[in-house]
Amino acid sequence: MKKGETGGFENAVGYKENGLNIKIIIPATTANLGPGFDTLGAAVKLYNEIHISSGPAQCIAVEGEGAGVLPTDKSNIVWQSMTKILGKKYPFGSLRIRLINRIPLSAGLGSSAAARLGGLLAAYAVTGKKYTPAELLAIGVRLEGHPDNIVPALVGGICAAVDGPSISFVRLNPPPLQAVICQPAFELPTKEARRVLPRQVPIEDAVYNISRTALFMAAITARRYDCLPIAMDDCLHQPYRKKLIVGLDEVFAAARKKGAYGAAISGAGPSVIALTNRSTAAAVGKAMQAAWKKRSIASRVFILDFDLRGARVLKTR
Repeated sequence: MKKGETGGFENAVGYKENGLNIKIIIPATTANLGPGFDTLGAAVKLYNEIHISSGPAQCIAVEGEGAGVLPTDKSNIVWQSMTKILGKKYPFGSLRIRLINRIPLSAGLGSSAAARLGGLLAAYAVTGKKYTPAELLAIGVRLEGHPDNIVPALVGGICAAVDGPSISFVRLNPPPLQAVICQPAFELPTKEARRVLPRQVPIEDAVYNISRTALFMAAITARRYDCLPIAMDDCLHQPYRKKLIVGLDEVFAAARKKGAYGAAISGAGPSVIALTNRSTAAAVGKAMQAAWKKRSIASRVFILDFDLRGARVLKTR
């Protein structure tokens, strides 16, 4: 760890010597991993940055993903999260906020969790308050509604998380696999993806997902990749969301045909994640793109390692 850098578990400091200058790095996340609906998530090496400094300037500037689309006023999600910590001490316009976004919006890669967590970390750093993971997660999960993205965004790795009286989670170091994520050229807002889900499911479906979630965690721990095709199957959310994601079955089949251990909707979608070894990752990505191209849908591929560190707070000069 470099000098002046802290992980999400450590205390952020108020960097006020010679003016405020803070940088927050937050990883993208992929949630559910098939059967672990609202429970499983993993951090991957695709990052948003939040730069906070003092001095008169445009209050919020957005670069990269969402530039020209995301609001730059008080409704910005990063600022909204910051206000949960800052209160009235720092009014809107008193800080210069620069957002460098690499995580696609409404794509199933945890862009909202990254923004909310980044805002909370930035606010803690600005105020110099000490924080604990429990404090961060309590606020973050309240804002997000579920822990599957925000927990791995904070601590890295593959996480199983439960939102109860407090946030309980277990973090695993990921196996030496790669996440091949294919993002089709259309958005699927999380609210829309959740709207199609039933409020009740048969007990057989619940048992189906419980068994596969348990198998997934055991397979990751034991490096039993041969179990992943079964372990990443699901019947609680993917069958319902399939009607919102054109060509989903064909994309899954294409990934598996080229050697992916398993494939699933990434978060609420529409992106698809396939777990592969390094030698097959590129071929799997091309196959998924080709499957969507047959449906006249353009797409882009991210071949990503898993992130082990989670969000970071850095002092810059």
